[in-house]
Amino acid sequence: MEILERKYLKENIFSLSDRGDESGMFMIGSGIKNPKHVFVFFQQARKEDRYTQNPYIFDTFDIDGDDSARLKTCSLQCRTNFYPQIEYDDEFKIRIFNDLINFRYRKNDYNSGVQLKVAKFKKLYPIIYFDLRNIKEALTEDPQTLYFHYKLNEPANAQDYEIFAAVLNEQEFVLKPLGNELVVV
Repeated sequence: MEILERKYLKENIFSLSDRGDESGMFMIGSGIKNPKHVFVFFQQARKEDRYTQNPYIFDTFDIDGDDSARLKTCSLQCRTNFYPQIEYDDEFKIRIFNDLINFRYRKNDYNSGVQLKVAKFKKLYPIIYFDLRNIKEALTEDPQTLYFHYKLNEPANAQDYEIFAAVLNEQEFVLKPLGNELVVV
């Protein structure tokens, strides 16, 4: 048997809780090697599990529930680069939606239809997606710090909000034969 080297995407979840400000910067993580995909969404703090406050519906474009405070602009900083180059703007939600859908089609194109439509994206699942696959790899593969920069159109009313980020970073592993078994090294 030969030694097999493979790569996989490891998921890390980060959160920034109890915010009320109009703009800011969220340090997502400081020891991330080879980040490839980042997903970010806003959620009202202390949402209860009931019909009027479903914790599984995200609040990125309606943070305080009365359609006043919402995400206005955002971008992701990795080293000295910002993604996307022209920051996301809530006036062009279709651009954010298209980037998210393009991630879905990249590996999972077995389904001919899209389950997430623009209306549901705006109201139920407004997830911001950042594609970092084209980052120039550092020769030393040093861990990186990711920063999410954001601005709301106005401060959230009496509601605090949380920001969540899921980072998929590429990891390598080696399968080595040990007797009749393969062992991850």
